[in-house]
Amino acid sequence: MKPASRAALFGPFRLSLTSKHLLKDGAPVPMGGRALELLVALVERAGDVLTKQELLASAWPDLFVEEANLRVQMTALRRVLGDGQDGRHYIANIARRGYSFVAEVTFTDIADRDAVQSPSVRQNLPLNLTPVLGREAAVAAICAELAHRRFVSVVGPGGVGKTTVALDAARAALAQEDAAGPDAVVLVELAQISDPALVENTVASAIGVTLGLGPVELSERLPFERGLLILDNCEQVAGAAAAVAERVLGANPAMRLLVSSREPLRAKGEHVFRLPGLEVPPREADGRGVDALGFPAVRLFVERAAATLGSYEPSPEEVPVIVGICRRLDGLPLAIELAAGRVDAFGVKELAQRLDDVFRLLVSGRRTALPRHQTLQATLGWSYDHLSPGEQTTLCRLAIFAGHFSLDAAGKVAAIEEPSWEIIENLTGLVSKSLVAADFSQALPRYRLLEITRAYALDKLRQAGGFDRLSRRHALQVKELVAAAEQEWPRSRPADWLATYAGQLDNVRAALDWCFGPKGDREIGVAITISSAVLWFQLSLVDECRARFERAAASLGEGGALDPSREVVLLSTLGTALIYTIGPGAEAWEMVQAGHRVARQTGSLDLYLRATWALWLVEFCSGRYGASLEIARDFAEHAGKGARAADLVIANRLTGISLLFLGRVDEAREALEEALGGGVAANSIVRMQYDQELNGRAFYSATLYLLGLQDQASALATRNTADAGRHGHATTLALNLVDSGCPVAFYCGEADALAERVELLADVSGRQSFGPWRAWCRCYRGSLHVLNGAFSEAAEDLAAGLDALERTRWPIRRAMFLGHRAEALGRLGLRSAALASVDEAIAFCRMNGEGWCLPDLLRIRAGIIARERPDEAMAELDEGYTQALGTGLRSWALRIATQAARLRPQHPRIIERLGDAVAGFAEGHAKPDYRAASQLLATLGRGHS
Repeated sequence: MKPASRAALFGPFRLSLTSKHLLKDGAPVPMGGRALELLVALVERAGDVLTKQELLASAWPDLFVEEANLRVQMTALRRVLGDGQDGRHYIANIARRGYSFVAEVTFTDIADRDAVQSPSVRQNLPLNLTPVLGREAAVAAICAELAHRRFVSVVGPGGVGKTTVALDAARAALAQEDAAGPDAVVLVELAQISDPALVENTVASAIGVTLGLGPVELSERLPFERGLLILDNCEQVAGAAAAVAERVLGANPAMRLLVSSREPLRAKGEHVFRLPGLEVPPREADGRGVDALGFPAVRLFVERAAATLGSYEPSPEEVPVIVGICRRLDGLPLAIELAAGRVDAFGVKELAQRLDDVFRLLVSGRRTALPRHQTLQATLGWSYDHLSPGEQTTLCRLAIFAGHFSLDAAGKVAAIEEPSWEIIENLTGLVSKSLVAADFSQALPRYRLLEITRAYALDKLRQAGGFDRLSRRHALQVKELVAAAEQEWPRSRPADWLATYAGQLDNVRAALDWCFGPKGDREIGVAITISSAVLWFQLSLVDECRARFERAAASLGEGGALDPSREVVLLSTLGTALIYTIGPGAEAWEMVQAGHRVARQTGSLDLYLRATWALWLVEFCSGRYGASLEIARDFAEHAGKGARAADLVIANRLTGISLLFLGRVDEAREALEEALGGGVAANSIVRMQYDQELNGRAFYSATLYLLGLQDQASALATRNTADAGRHGHATTLALNLVDSGCPVAFYCGEADALAERVELLADVSGRQSFGPWRAWCRCYRGSLHVLNGAFSEAAEDLAAGLDALERTRWPIRRAMFLGHRAEALGRLGLRSAALASVDEAIAFCRMNGEGWCLPDLLRIRAGIIARERPDEAMAELDEGYTQALGTGLRSWALRIATQAARLRPQHPRIIERLGDAVAGFAEGHAKPDYRAASQLLATLGRGHS
């Protein structure tokens, strides 16, 4: 027997062989119980070679554990001792024999006053070799639960880091210095135990070894008051672990129990903490506008990649790719670590492309990890093998869902020979075992398989030969789903509708991929495509919408004839998608024309109106405003033959917008007020595109400005911007900013408001690659510089924006921005370039009938040539004023009258014209145009008298 106070001295360390406590330079050294047992065994036989079997027996008595555990603990022990630092060596690995303690050791008997006191808390936690990333909130939550509850189970899928978090929570509990802290912490590792009969002995042995007491009886009071017992990896022996948990807690009133398991133990008093994957940047951020490296999933990937490569800092182009990888892997730490470990072989971008072959790719993990944690295949295979046959079948069938699904959908798709209630019962078991994730945040619970689980189960489904059968059932269910979404959109709140259906997009994609694949069903695919238009547009995925509709349209020549109603909707929607992706060119026009021809042949009023709306859109977006007015009136004529008030609302809206761009603003105001006062949600025909009421309000605010009602215009533009922002739809917000928020702020001289809206437009356009949004944003930034007097910057931004706008093939507002550029160039003294810019704008307006901005362009041209050709400038101003008064463009009339009075300050007719223009303004007196006009009038009045 060892003397009661015997110790070993080596280097700066003193090891108590009695209390098994290590000091370094007199200060306690925190270390795990296993490592400490190994150190005692090595030091007591310093100079001898201890075999691996001897060391395993000393640290894990009565337990069979893998040799890998010994290597992990030896690594931890060497790190604690600083082995190899400053020329000191303590432990040598003797090849094929074992380990030996090689440092010089002095054994001594310590006097009572010098004896190393036993630590107040006995524990056997392993050292943490790597920092725990992104789990601070989870650890804090578990600690808070343990402070109020005696029994907490950390539950989650394989590879999510349950053990890591549980051990970190235990270390946090050890750090407590008050009376609430534990007086012993015992980790019981059950991962290697598959026989339930061994659980009780394993727990008893771990407690006894940790406390240095030998075997203990679990049915009796244990020799500590406030112990924390950790049962790790319990899922394969859940029943036996539950029985032990209840027995230990029943016999020890102050005991706390922390469990890690893939499924709850369902024991008395158990509180379940579901551990999610590591947090990734939100999907809408797409790696932009957020500090992606601040998210733990991304940080883990980068750190593990750096460990593999030696050093690694991702480039800005790689960060969104890493975010996508982490999202595909659902933030699972094991999967992320395995993926990061393959960066050396593939690089980040190719790694992302190869994730579809996820299991073949992520095959090598840490050799020291448990066998079932070394690869994703092993992790999922272990869980799958522990399912009942019914649960295995249900898991494979549910893998056909690529996104969320409901209980009803699960029953419809996965129940074939068996009743649906059996599938639902199996689903409940899969949720409990963390193989299916449940989301209870909505009115109806939603379920989904994590990406790696789904990939594994799909492979099983294909091997069993059931993939195509389940794909057809899934496609039919998706067809019902998107048809319901299409019907509900017009009468639903956008936020509620999106909350219900946005998560179904992956299911739609999977169904369409199968339908148009080699063994798919074209009819089902076309039906899904048509009904899904509302979903693509509401999520602003116009590029993908176009690609899906092009694939469906290409199938029109395959097989039998398509139902005419489906053909009309398919062609019209494809034309709309083409407008917002490649521009309003011949391709879009041909599609909507073809749809319109089919609609006329059917004799269906509903189809005719749908096709006519698409035809109006392509004409309007092409800058053919006169043609768009004729189509709007044709729409109105046919809408009057029907019984739907919503169709008349749309007719007035289309008519008002066309009249506005033609410069006939008095008529435009009347039509738009009819539309906005209709009291009907008019999304029945155009529900897939954008919020039509907000769009109508945007054009109405621009109309109010042109009519000289500048206060009303400004207030409505502000309200439009706020409402469109709350709407949460990118297209709706972008159109309101382009058609209302930005132009009204510019013309009202509201630089601060314009600056805010340009930044908002930059944000929304930066997240959308389709349409002319980015070009318009660059142009409006130039307009802001004009307003602020930064003319050089204005000319540069407007030139770049106009070039980009030309590439989109959208002519809308091009004339306006050419005018703004001409103003900037003129103020820089570049009169030749300025004149060329404004002449191009005027020519476009005269050719296309864009009358709303023509008077102001004539005013800009007059300003450029006034010094050299004053008579010609005055003629331009006279023409502009006459046009403005004739069509109700009172704001332009005021501007033109002011400029004319500056050019001819002594001309009575000009001064009278200015007085008439000022008198015609009943509001807007604080706006720059009115202030400038009234001040000039006062000055000229005094001078003239």
